[in-house]
Amino acid sequence: MKILDRYISKQFLNVLLFTIAAFIAIFLIVDLIENLDRFIDKHVPYGVVFQYYIYYLPDIFTLVLPVAMLLSSLLSLGQLSRYNEITAMKSSGISLYRLAFPLIVIGLAVSLGSLVFNESLVPDANRAKYKIKRLYLDKIPPQIYYRRSNITIMEGRHRRVTIRLYDGEKKTAYNVSIQSFEAGELTSRIDAKKMVWKKDRWQLQNGTVRVFSDNQETFSKFAVRKDLTFNFLPKDLAKIQKKPEEMNYFELRTFIDKMRKAGVNPTKWLVDLQFKLAFPLTNLIIVLFGIPLAVTGRRTGPALGFGLSLIIVFIFFGMIKITQSLGHDGTLSPFWAAWFSDIFFGSLGILLMLKARK
Repeated sequence: MKILDRYISKQFLNVLLFTIAAFIAIFLIVDLIENLDRFIDKHVPYGVVFQYYIYYLPDIFTLVLPVAMLLSSLLSLGQLSRYNEITAMKSSGISLYRLAFPLIVIGLAVSLGSLVFNESLVPDANRAKYKIKRLYLDKIPPQIYYRRSNITIMEGRHRRVTIRLYDGEKKTAYNVSIQSFEAGELTSRIDAKKMVWKKDRWQLQNGTVRVFSDNQETFSKFAVRKDLTFNFLPKDLAKIQKKPEEMNYFELRTFIDKMRKAGVNPTKWLVDLQFKLAFPLTNLIIVLFGIPLAVTGRRTGPALGFGLSLIIVFIFFGMIKITQSLGHDGTLSPFWAAWFSDIFFGSLGILLMLKARK
């Protein structure tokens, strides 16, 4: 059986490598044609354009991999079926499940490899890609896109911090207001022109303090205050500007914990966190779905296999986008928003496998 496993695996991997290279080339050409005018209008140097697409490659690879996995399943097994090789294997007592075993192992290995790849290389590459986009296409200077305005953070149930402008490069917040509450009543308010990160703590500068009690108000000024402690760090404020695809799973989970403690609704990021685990599994799900389609018909030629792959992937990715949007809106829970497509197509693939001719 080892010879048979190697034979089926070789057929599958040969098609897989070719389809990955072909889809990446098509993706790059289409994207370059679409953005060529922008690169020329913004006078982006050729070397920078080359770097942009080098950094774009890991993200493109993860996007086209499920399509390539499905097409490889249909074409490799379809070719075996078309030349009656599968019929010969079945006549010798080899079941469909045994024939599918090496492809399922490859699908599982690719899913695990994709998960590691997405967590190690893709976030760094996306950060570099977005940096080039901001600097050369959007023409946003670094000192601007490191800034964020109108931040509101709930520190527990009794304190609210508002920041008019935060400069991540200088680790400085401007026009800061800290309001404390008891039983829903405002008890004190601190306003500072600056809040600077120095010596591992926040320092308030040039501010005023108002304390409210018994219908009276006391007022005082200060030059520097170091006695207040906060639950957020400079990196937490800076990470608010990052996209989920610029963070790996653990960075995003830490960020969500910080935002939850700060009183910010983390639903959108929870959906993206679940997708970081669900999307790599797509490579295994798509193989389970493609195997019975390939062996049930003897006319799965390249053209038909390519067209069928595009239709299935279009439906699959369309469902992913719909559930993701419903999750971001709060209509679906983060788990179901991320995993519904995998569960649906995985169940359908298993059902097709059970009904296929053994």
